[in-house]
Amino acid sequence: MRVVVAGSADSAACVVSDLVEDFIAASPSPVLGLATGETMEAVYAELVRRHREQGLSFAGVHTYLLDEYLGLDGEDPRAYRNVVRRLLVGHVDMEPGAVHGPNPHAADLAVECGRYEQAVRAASVGLQLLGIGANGHIAFNEPGEPLDSTTRVVALSERTRTDNARFFPDGQSPPGRAITQGIATIGAAGHLVLLACGRHKAPAVARAVEGPVTSDLPASAIQLHPNVTVVLDSPASVGLACC
Repeated sequence: MRVVVAGSADSAACVVSDLVEDFIAASPSPVLGLATGETMEAVYAELVRRHREQGLSFAGVHTYLLDEYLGLDGEDPRAYRNVVRRLLVGHVDMEPGAVHGPNPHAADLAVECGRYEQAVRAASVGLQLLGIGANGHIAFNEPGEPLDSTTRVVALSERTRTDNARFFPDGQSPPGRAITQGIATIGAAGHLVLLACGRHKAPAVARAVEGPVTSDLPASAIQLHPNVTVVLDSPASVGLACC
């Protein structure tokens, strides 16, 4: 595992953007795993800037979403497919049909989870972007979920729903369920890149990077992967013994 501590959140986003750009340049058919959440907004803004100002091309790139809420209208701006479109896909030269995600409106969600699991595995994600929740979740894999989990419907913890409430209008609660790639699904990617910024993420980061591997902290499963880069701003690194 490589840990990179950048001087600021913006610098951390540039480090991650460098990794994405290098991956696209080195791959004949790049398959990129996308995460959502506030931490990723700066990364996507930097990638859009590089596309507009430096000619970074996303032609030929296929992307797979980590997760999706259940219960939102298809046009809801908080649906993750729409978030990715607003922040990244709608501003670059990614081809139609290049964004893949689970269908939260499928008549049979169990069948849909199986379909998406097979699609992600067959695509062979080369680089997977990850955030980390304050409770140590990755994607929507909450504490206590098995480390060998695959794509499935999950119930979201109150902590996660509370943390995400700021993205929803006053009076509208975040959905209580979602489809998420499992921890084992995520671990099948070739390179995991986890980005965390802010002192409030420091305890979870320290446990994920240096603590025991445990289902009580799903992000600790990154320690089992042979190719991981953890990118932090200084406040997010304060709990680490190595930095």
